[in-house]
Amino acid sequence: MTEIRGLEAWMDALAEQELPTLDAVVREICELSENEKCRAEDLTKIILRDADLTSKVLRIANSVHYNPSFAPIKTVSRAIVHLGFDNLRNITLATTLIDNFLKGKPKTLLIQSLARSFHAAVQAKAMVPFLDGDKKEQVFIAALLRNISELALISTGRKVVEDFIVARDQTPQAEHSLALDYLGVDTSLLSRHLIKDWALGDLLSESCENHVHSSPAARAVNLGNQISTYIQRGMKSAEMQKLCQQTAGLCKIPFEDAKKQVLRMADEASVIAKIYGVDVLISALPDPHLLEEKDTPAVKTDYLFQQQLNQIHKAMLEGSDLPKVTQLSLAALHEGADIARLAILIVDHKNKVLDVRYVAGKGTHLWRQQIKISLERLHKGELLHELLRTQQPFHYSVEAGQADVGALQAMAAKGDIFIAPLQLNKRLMAIAYADNESGKLSARQFEEFQLIANQLNLMMRLSAAH
Repeated sequence: MTEIRGLEAWMDALAEQELPTLDAVVREICELSENEKCRAEDLTKIILRDADLTSKVLRIANSVHYNPSFAPIKTVSRAIVHLGFDNLRNITLATTLIDNFLKGKPKTLLIQSLARSFHAAVQAKAMVPFLDGDKKEQVFIAALLRNISELALISTGRKVVEDFIVARDQTPQAEHSLALDYLGVDTSLLSRHLIKDWALGDLLSESCENHVHSSPAARAVNLGNQISTYIQRGMKSAEMQKLCQQTAGLCKIPFEDAKKQVLRMADEASVIAKIYGVDVLISALPDPHLLEEKDTPAVKTDYLFQQQLNQIHKAMLEGSDLPKVTQLSLAALHEGADIARLAILIVDHKNKVLDVRYVAGKGTHLWRQQIKISLERLHKGELLHELLRTQQPFHYSVEAGQADVGALQAMAAKGDIFIAPLQLNKRLMAIAYADNESGKLSARQFEEFQLIANQLNLMMRLSAAH
């Protein structure tokens, strides 16, 4: 295999190869985002051309995350009305791009690169409500495609590309010099040429220029990209402290709020990857529990749980969505009630399975990717069967041994377990789960667990009524 070096040589090599990035849907959606005259009908036509894409879009639009009202959405046009043009456009582009790259058996480097791009897009989108100026709704797409040259290079399968990425990941700040050494071309320059050739949009071009006086939208794209690059070093690293300060400055919010937003979006990236059906990315996305790395245990006040409960109430009064309230609820139980591990398992009524969606605690990050419980295989007397029968919260004590753990063995708990139903109009929508991994759970913790479950039930009713 001949060596490729320099801009022209790599552009020629990429032009000769049929790359997933050149998918017609990706190009058309990028063109839609740049065209101020585009209509919802244009996006509908793109989606309806592909039966698999149509099915996936409707499934995502009907998920609890995007449809807390639980009103069935049966058409793409209805999905656009419900979700909004920009949101559905982002969903369509992300699922198409990721699915095309993941065809076959993708290599680890490709999964890592896609996960980084996806995480960058989620981080950047969280900054949009704080931005002024044009094109802020295109931030998600621009951040998702910010490293398009890297994805294209990996797709060539050349070893020199893999060697470059491995070296770059060890010292991200040296990316420019490493790219020249390994590839003979700066990756930012290659990106700019690919963006121009593939007509991927002005905001993406501006982001790759990375000027001092970039627009707020371009700064959000680059901040999201940098956060996804350095976050694995931990929130206390010098790089992440600086990036959180920059996020606070761009969004005009306090530093601690910016830090919480970054951590919440790190978890949100895994949630959305699950909803999009690209679970394979989860193992390469950051585990929020490992990012904080507390050097000294935080001093917990007796009223920490009440403080966090107050945050939940405040979020509900401010009109926060169900996903945010759910994340705050699990944090209250994990930090305030001192419960080691928690999860919300969504009921997939069509496939009759329980799917892990939201989590908190050490070792829970990969539950979304690894655990799926069949409701049809439950047997009489086991915990989940009893919950379905009674529709009541349950405290399983190892010492008392009241019931068989059954399918919940998948959670690998060796101690006490809490479970509670989350319902809407008497229909089971999800199950709240908690354990202390190998220890006991107290009666007080069970009361706090039930209180949070009741809050989530109330939030679902409010969302449905809204």
